[in-house]
Amino acid sequence: MTIKNSPTVQTDIQKPTPDHFPCGALVTNSSRVITYVNSYFTTELLWIPGELIGKSTDVIFTQSSKIFFQTYLIPTLLHEKTCEEMQLIIFNAKGVRIPVTVNAHYSSDGCIYWSFFNASKRDQLYDELIKTRETLEEQAEALKLLASTDELTELLNRREMSYRGSLVLEQAARSQQSVSLLMFDIDYFKKINDAFGHVEGDRVLQELGQKLKAFCRQTDLVARVGGEEFLILLPDTDKTDTLLFCQRLHQLIATVMVDNKPLTVSIGVSIYENKISFTDFYAQADKAVYQAKNLGRNRTELYQTQ
Repeated sequence: MTIKNSPTVQTDIQKPTPDHFPCGALVTNSSRVITYVNSYFTTELLWIPGELIGKSTDVIFTQSSKIFFQTYLIPTLLHEKTCEEMQLIIFNAKGVRIPVTVNAHYSSDGCIYWSFFNASKRDQLYDELIKTRETLEEQAEALKLLASTDELTELLNRREMSYRGSLVLEQAARSQQSVSLLMFDIDYFKKINDAFGHVEGDRVLQELGQKLKAFCRQTDLVARVGGEEFLILLPDTDKTDTLLFCQRLHQLIATVMVDNKPLTVSIGVSIYENKISFTDFYAQADKAVYQAKNLGRNRTELYQTQ
């Protein structure tokens, strides 16, 4: 009896890819910039990939979801690595609001991997709960803004800067990125108040705050931490780029005029290289500011380790 070998069966089974997923798959870097979207964003949400790749996630989230994303999701991911079953609202390419369930994971490669499940078909009660939470989030954000921002300049205050700055340093320690902290004082600010009154002093601070917000990147942290004292935290910025930034900052500040004279500042810089607390990082920049003042003001000095 002869047994014949069975013919080899050819199959066309393809390895699954994120484009096979019945949900949205999205990848961002730690700065919330989109680096990948799967085909779900085109077929279901009508986005062209080129309209999203390289953009901030702010382009797809509603205002309340952006608040929740920035104040809860990102800090939670940095600490816990994973967020599950978060309810948000996003826009499709036509501007239609779509409720979604979001899961996210912060990977060791510095990227955040997101999945979005369409929740539009949930019952009416669920939709009402989302709207209620949106309202609560907006109210909570309004209260948070009062607690975390400087009333005059609308920049971060000292407490919020310390909190967020500590998170940035924790992330930098994991990713081995360079971070720079700039502290600067307005030169002879007391003379402005004495000569022209506190109304003019407040005007100078407000104008400077507006210019700083427009000048800095979205990933930078900008705060007023004292009467005429400001901080700027620059994530993923090395010494060379920081000193170039300071040159441009001096030029920007000189566009603020007082009695037809340009405003000047003394800047102290500390570069994060080894693991350090934000308090010590702040102290280093503070020492550099005093050095800039002692050397004549209207200049930048870099903190040097002894």
